[in-house]
Amino acid sequence: MTETTARPQLSDRYTATSGRVQLTGVQALARLPIDQHRRDQAAGLNIGTFISGYEGSPLAGYDQELGRLKQLLEANDVTFVPGLNEEAAATAIQGSQLACTLPGATRDGVLGIWYGKAPGLDRATDALRHGNLMGAHPRGGALVLVGDDPAAKSSTLPCVSDAALADLNMPYLYPADSQDVLDLGRHAVELSRASGLWTGLKIVTAVADGSSTVDLAADWPAPRIPPGAGTHAPTARLLHPTLGQLERDLVTNRLRIAREYARLNQLNRVVGRGQDDVLGLVAAGHTWLDLLGALRRAGIGETDLAGSRVRLLRVAMPWPLEEATIREFADGLEEILVIEEKRSFLEAAIRDVLYGGPAQPAVTGKRDADGSELIPAYGELDADSIIGPLRRRMTARGIAPATDPAAADGRVTLPLVSPPIASPPVVSRVPYFCSGCPHNSSTKPLPGTLVGAGIGCHALVLLMDSSQAGTVTGLSQMGGEGMQWIGMAPFLDRDHFTQNIGDGTFDHSGSLAIRAAVAARANMTYKLLYNSAVAMTGGRVGPHQDRRGPAGPRGHTRRHRARARPGVRHREAPQAQAGQARPAAGPGVHQRADLRGLRGLRPQVQLPVGAAGAHRVRPEDARAPVVLQRRLQLPGR
Repeated sequence: MTETTARPQLSDRYTATSGRVQLTGVQALARLPIDQHRRDQAAGLNIGTFISGYEGSPLAGYDQELGRLKQLLEANDVTFVPGLNEEAAATAIQGSQLACTLPGATRDGVLGIWYGKAPGLDRATDALRHGNLMGAHPRGGALVLVGDDPAAKSSTLPCVSDAALADLNMPYLYPADSQDVLDLGRHAVELSRASGLWTGLKIVTAVADGSSTVDLAADWPAPRIPPGAGTHAPTARLLHPTLGQLERDLVTNRLRIAREYARLNQLNRVVGRGQDDVLGLVAAGHTWLDLLGALRRAGIGETDLAGSRVRLLRVAMPWPLEEATIREFADGLEEILVIEEKRSFLEAAIRDVLYGGPAQPAVTGKRDADGSELIPAYGELDADSIIGPLRRRMTARGIAPATDPAAADGRVTLPLVSPPIASPPVVSRVPYFCSGCPHNSSTKPLPGTLVGAGIGCHALVLLMDSSQAGTVTGLSQMGGEGMQWIGMAPFLDRDHFTQNIGDGTFDHSGSLAIRAAVAARANMTYKLLYNSAVAMTGGRVGPHQDRRGPAGPRGHTRRHRARARPGVRHREAPQAQAGQARPAAGPGVHQRADLRGLRGLRPQVQLPVGAAGAHRVRPEDARAPVVLQRRLQLPGR
């Protein structure tokens, strides 16, 4: 008799409880609350999960993946509510930790999960700082998923979150791949419950977008819990004397429990200890995998470490750094080389731990022993950028690295680019908007226009010729669109400025910028570019942007009508078609062709929505913000 096995299904990545599955980092994050619910349920606990945050690369697809799993999430008591912006979502997570401290709670606890990219962490710092001081519920826990984009592949700035998380007194773990996301994610939940602290997971682009096999081990060892853990009672009474007690408990007790949890569960591990070791190498998260790749090219595989005179420290929890493991690692070494992206965060922490102690090896990282640059503090690290500094320090300590790439692992490295061949000249083409997108016409300026760029795919105007996009100056954070004009205007002989702003950014925080422009009596035009999509991070409808809801063109005009002065007349645009997102009654509506004439009305703030028509008001009226212009959407777009 022939034994048959069930054919693997794509749904196995979330429903399977044993064996192996293939997961991206984002998919592993989506699976994390499902696995946690299964574990809690097996332990006899009635614990729900609440997830809220704001999309942004490299976690851009996380909310989308959660949306696809709606039925599975509901079956596992997971509630997903996208945040209007990052701080609103963080405040909602605060509520998840306070819910079970109140009479009438329907769960034993609630696991709260916040997500956002590093600039979103910056924006939500105040809310997150409040939440962490209030604390996490011992039967719930709070996770903070932070997407780091060190190479700025989809960000206006290269960004890492290590220092920001430490400044929030928030322990964080740094996964290297999809397997780590599940394993360290479970530790993050247990650590948060044990310490009463919100706990971060640092997810870099290579982990979020990468894909690897994951072992769904049913015998994952139970975490070891420090004595006195799991006793914190979260509270929102942030006034003295309770406030002082919360601060003292966080600094003296809760962070101590976090360090002890890391030690008991060996989150930071010494690898390849030998009696004659002279050089120690330290790396965390995905950089650990890059370090292993560089070592193989230097002729040292993982099985060769014992006799190599090289000792490794794999760091899974960079902060707060557990001190006993650092001292154990440093014992007997002449030098510790810390390999990390951007600033010297781990390097400084290790030096601080070892200062004044019995083991005093030299600590290098960003700078070599002679003060020259060693590990770059810019860009994104990989094995190629690590191998040179690694060979320098190995040679300095009398360790001969392999020089032939084939000598390390028997492979020959092939060039990534073929040798150049003669080819006819080609015309270069800069990135441009998608065919059919309203931005193609909405971003076209009047001659001589000074334009402010913004966050979103319309930021591509930065790459375009001024004849297409105007003279582009300024690119602000979300919510600061156009504010540069307030500081420029008194010192320029220009009297008008045009600011592009996407509809998603407007909902997120951009409406505050428009109100600020009105308050400053700025003479400027805001082009509210409505295309109903978060296009640069997946081409999808964003949070609170469902065209059936209040955030479409009609919703935008309704909001501004509420702030417009009484008696503003309204007339319908000739091209408006019945049933196609007509503006709310109240504001005057004009065609895009009228923009030149509207700009002659001074002083004013104008707010064109998309590219069709507008209403105008004057900032002398405290309730009157703007001109609205919209682009009619074709059915099915």
